[in-house]
Amino acid sequence: MIAQGVTPRDFLAHVEITAADPTPAMQSGLYSVGQFFAVTGLYADLDAPFEKFEPSPSNDWLSPGYAAAIAYRTDPSAPTTDHPYILATYIEGDVTRYRFTRFGDAARAGRLWAVGTPAGAA
Repeated sequence: MIAQGVTPRDFLAHVEITAADPTPAMQSGLYSVGQFFAVTGLYADLDAPFEKFEPSPSNDWLSPGYAAAIAYRTDPSAPTTDHPYILATYIEGDVTRYRFTRFGDAARAGRLWAVGTPAGAA
């Protein structure tokens, strides 16, 4: 359990306490980061905050060109949900969508995802 007021510094811990489901189903079938960006844009509210992420050099597990993530709000015409903000991650053809109540939580998850797991945390 994480103490109140403590900010998690790794992706999995942050998702565990802020996402609607910390282990959502993964979907396969996209072939490139470009296709991921294009398809995700179809489901996003383009008038709301939208942030893209690529793995940073400190990330030992993921590489730009093979992985990316986007934090966005679902299209307002989609069915209503208590968790309208999404962090979608793409890793070599597989997409996972984490749902959040606030955009800030989705964007923070994206930044933590891009950096990777801190040394000693895995």
